Amino acid sequence: VKRWGHTMYHLDDLVGGNGPFAPPRGIKGMPDVFTPFKDKLERQCEVRREVPTPKGGELPLPATTASTTASADLAARLAHMPGWQQLPWPKGVPVPEQPLKPHPKSVLPFKGGESVALARLQYYLWDKDLIANYFETRNGMLGGDYSTKFAPWLAAGCISPRTIYHQIKKYESQRVANKSTYWVIFELIWRDFFRFFALKHGRRIFFETGTSGLPLVWARDPELWERWREGRTGLPLVDANMRELAATGFMSNRGRQNVASYLVLDMGVDWRKGADLFESLLLDYDVASNWGNWVAAAGLTGGRINHFNITKQAKDYDPEGDYVRTWVPELRNVPTSRIFEPWLMSKEEQAKYGVQI
Repeated sequence: VKRWGHTMYHLDDLVGGNGPFAPPRGIKGMPDVFTPFKDKLERQCEVRREVPTPKGGELPLPATTASTTASADLAARLAHMPGWQQLPWPKGVPVPEQPLKPHPKSVLPFKGGESVALARLQYYLWDKDLIANYFETRNGMLGGDYSTKFAPWLAAGCISPRTIYHQIKKYESQRVANKSTYWVIFELIWRDFFRFFALKHGRRIFFETGTSGLPLVWARDPELWERWREGRTGLPLVDANMRELAATGFMSNRGRQNVASYLVLDMGVDWRKGADLFESLLLDYDVASNWGNWVAAAGLTGGRINHFNITKQAKDYDPEGDYVRTWVPELRNVPTSRIFEPWLMSKEEQAKYGVQI
């Protein structure tokens, strides 16, 4: 039995006879820019209901186990979970004696599984009403509540985007419907966009020239890459975000946009190196979302290029410098007036605040 999953909107509703990308072009007729894609889906498609939870015995078992369905040991064998030492570790990688504990500064102690994912959904919507202010808080960078944090569970298949959608609609009918509640759905449409974008373009999302085919010339200095990867660029906002990613496997959406912009558009480093690093570190790694966002950040999809002013972004979204001080402790004594531009400090100021530039 095969079912289309992972996205909020069903593929068949996009490419069927009444869909926005009907034959003959099908998904190839999908725009490469988000807004017209979103508008078409919202006008012409509906989000389907969730697939009902299967009852005991409804799921087909592999032929090799079908004859033992009634046996007492089948349940035990299906319930077996590999231990930490039994996981398929890459060759040459030392196996830790026990699972690593979450970093004390991590935004959340992420744990896998549907129950934990549903608990997070319950908390964010019904217990704390955090969704009602999502639009105002979504660009935060410190703490667990400024954004939904659903992404790791979505990426791992622990929760369906349709489950989230229908819970939001229920919340809107029972509590409040506003720009914030819509904006979480808006973000889920962005997630769908990159999934269908990848379906349309296939492996071109991994090409150096992206889906646009535009050739670029990359910087060849390996130190640029190393400084960015290790959080040693000298730009506090970039360095803080890169250190958080390395330590916890998580980075805010605002942070991801800034570090990608800086690596590709300021340092001139091949965007694929950034995408590859994110693939290896992100708890919420998703092929389509990760590579789609990176190729877009490089300006290689034909859409708008967002070239961020990193210092302005830091002042706008970390106005007191709390996030930077959390992850760049060498700047913890620097006043807010200098923390985003420490290179402006005189030698006297550097000595006063314990910084050497």
